[in-house]
Parts: sequence; structure tokens; C-alpha cells
Amino acid sequence: MAGNSVGALADILDPSVIVTTDDDMAPYLADWRGRYAGRARAVLRPRSVDEVSAILRWASATLTPVFPQGGNTGLVGGATPDESGTGVVLELGRLNRIRDIDTAGNTLVVEAGAILANVQQAAADAGRLFPMSLGSEGSCQIGGIIATNAGGIHVIRYGTTRELVLGLDYVLADGTIVHGLKRLAKNNTGYDLRNLLIGSEGTLAVITAAALKLFPRPAASASACCAVASPQKAVDLLSLLRERLVGRISSFELMCDGEMGLVLAGDASLRLPVAARAPWYVFIEVADSGAEADLVETLTAVLGHCLEDGTILDAAIAQNEAQAKAIWHLRFAVSEANRRAGPNVSHDTSVATADVPAFLAAVSVALKDRFPPARPLFVGHVGDGNIHVVALFPRDSFQGPAAFEATASAVNDCVFAVVQRFNGSISAEHGIGRSLAGHLPGHTDPAAYRLMRGIKQLYDPLGILNPGKVLSRA
Repeated sequence: MAGNSVGALADILDPSVIVTTDDDMAPYLADWRGRYAGRARAVLRPRSVDEVSAILRWASATLTPVFPQGGNTGLVGGATPDESGTGVVLELGRLNRIRDIDTAGNTLVVEAGAILANVQQAAADAGRLFPMSLGSEGSCQIGGIIATNAGGIHVIRYGTTRELVLGLDYVLADGTIVHGLKRLAKNNTGYDLRNLLIGSEGTLAVITAAALKLFPRPAASASACCAVASPQKAVDLLSLLRERLVGRISSFELMCDGEMGLVLAGDASLRLPVAARAPWYVFIEVADSGAEADLVETLTAVLGHCLEDGTILDAAIAQNEAQAKAIWHLRFAVSEANRRAGPNVSHDTSVATADVPAFLAAVSVALKDRFPPARPLFVGHVGDGNIHVVALFPRDSFQGPAAFEATASAVNDCVFAVVQRFNGSISAEHGIGRSLAGHLPGHTDPAAYRLMRGIKQLYDPLGILNPGKVLSRA
């Protein structure tokens, strides 16, 4: 494989794997939100693990940067190539087979390019549940959600992606294939290398397949939307639900009224579930193995008590599946609504759940003081302390991308200073990617950061995998 020309790949790969025309490459060269764009010599779409291995051997031999990409639904630019045009995008969408489902052991083995919604459906067809659920589930890929350790709306009950992965197959930067698809709940044979790959954002290796945990499908579920006066009331409601519905809360989400307004304005067919607008809204899903009528009755009784004591202002409980889907569509429509609303700087922060009300108040004050034109917006998974902070600016606020990026950097500094005061995290579930790469050293323990750089050097000594994302070459 002498030479670094992409044409050299034609000797070892089927021509259909190599995409080089501008029009065909375009969808892979920009992020979903349109904030980041890059260039590439080619987009490579392998059909097998052996082809992934051959590509990485070539890339290492020619020092060609490789940008792994799944469904390209990320929010921090982690799958977007840089502007140099010297690298290649490695898109895994053709490795999409669901290889095996074991209902006795509640496991599923799937290739990295499988769409999350298809994996959910395969589990459902087998009478099981794969609980990962997020707004991009119709297009995001399993490899991508593992590489970013995605969270979603069910973390409160099932944990992040890390808790759902039993084993991984992956390919190192030099083309070495590592086989680790063991479907074992217990495995203490040495270091857990699998966990290094989960959340590594394509900087250590390319994930090609995964063994995932499945769960029994709940026999019943109930959803509700509640109006509350403040984030503290939402936390109070969560505490009460945890006492009254032990182990049955699947989702508990918080949204401010400003965010709800954007969602409703973006689609005339949407309706507010409660009688009137309120300062804040909580989205709840509970699930159980009992009868659905009993679960709805229990949730109704608990929320009725909360209405009487002033914990909530109003509540709408879904009476059927269509109503439940309508409630949750409001929550899932947030990212698209924000994209339509205008220039915004979004954040993926987390603090202890008890600190959420004070954190939201502090961020709101800080943003209003430093950036008066911006509207602070909040939505997130308050059950696990993950709050998405959005600073929305008027449409005509910036003259070109450079002006926006300068302001975005200042907004990040403002929000992250508050995060640090609360001993929180600047990235709860979206990852570091391009947008936060410069912030990682300042928000990581120095000793831990040195260890991370050492791990990067060990796995990718030439620094070809996702250069500039998360960690630069040590």
C-alpha cells in the first residue's frame, strides 16, 4: 500500500466503498446543526470488519487522518472532518446487521452501523426491551451512541449506554481487530478495555459490533405532563414519585416555558397537554409489569395529591398510546425547534439533582448579566441531573460565523464557570467533540488528563483517529 493516494485503496476495496464526488460526499462533511463543516479526500463506507481493518492499515501507513462517523446526529461536531481536506470520513452505516438475539440471557449482538430504532424494534419483536431512547433514534447508529456514551430519557431507570454494553468488537488504528463480543454479566479477567472505548468518541479505535443488554418488556406504562411553578417543585415531585412508585420511574424530564413556546410555534398541529401555559413543565413516564389500568390509577392518585398540596399546578395523564406519544413528541422536538429558532449556543451540563434548582437560577443570572440579548432556555433529564442550557440570540445578532464563534466561546466560559462552582460536568451525554476540545484540560483533574493522553498515545500512537477531537496527540 505504497503512497497516500486514496486511489491506492481501489486495489483492496470494492469501488462502491470509496466515495469521492463532491455531491455524494456533502452529507458527511457537515454536522446536523450546520455549525461545523469540513473537507475530506474521500468518504469510505466499508461493508465488513476486514474492510475497516484494511482502511485503517492504509491510513496508518500513509498518516492519513480518519474521522469515524455513525448517523452524524451529534451535537458537538465530533463526527465532522476538519478543514484541511487531508483526511477521510469512515462511515459505518453498511455494517448494520443484527446478528443474534438471546432471549434466555437477554442479550443482543449488533453491528455498529445499525440504526437505534431498528435495534429497539428487533428487541420488541423478540418480546424484549432495549431501553436507550433519544430524539435522534430514527437515524443515530449503535456505534455512535456507544462512542459517545449517549444518555437519553431513560437513564434514571436503566443508566447510560455504558450500563447497556456487555462486549465490543473494534479495530485499532493500525488495523488490528480486537474481538471482545462476550455476552457476560460477569468478567473480571484483567482491565475492562471495553469501558475505555465507551465514550471515547472515535479517538482510540473504531467500534464495529456490540453485545447489548436487553430487558423484559414492561406490561404497562403511563405518561403524564405536569405544570410546575419552579425547578424546586419539579425536584420535590421527583422525590415524592420515587417514594410512591419505587423502581417504576422510566423518565423524568424538565422543560422551561420558553422552550415549550419554541416547540409549539414550530408545528401548528402540536397542543399543550395542560390547560394553560406555566413557568415549567415535567414529562413523566412510569412502567411496570402489572396492569396498565392499575398503573394509570396509581399515577393519577399521586399527581392528584401533588395538585392538592401545591407541588404541581396542573397535570395531563395520557389515556392511550396516542396521547402518550403526543406528550413525548413535545420533549423530542426540542433540538429541531432550537435549530429553527435562530443562532444559539447549547450546553450539555450536569450537576447533582438536588443542586438543579440553584444551578438553573445561577446560570440564568449569569447569562442575563453577560449577554442581555440572549434568552436562557432549559430542558433536560432532571432525574439524573443532566440539564441542557441554551442561550438563544436574535437572528440578526452576528455578522458571519467568526462573530458567532467568538460569542459562543464567551458563553461557554460563562456557563462552565457556573458548572465548576457546583462541581458539575461540562459534558453529561453529548461528548467533547470539536466544540469542547479546548475546555477539557481546564475541567479535568490534571493527573486524570495526563492518563487520558497516555491512553490515546497507546491506542493511536500516530494520532490518525479523529485528530483534534477530545485529545490531541500526546
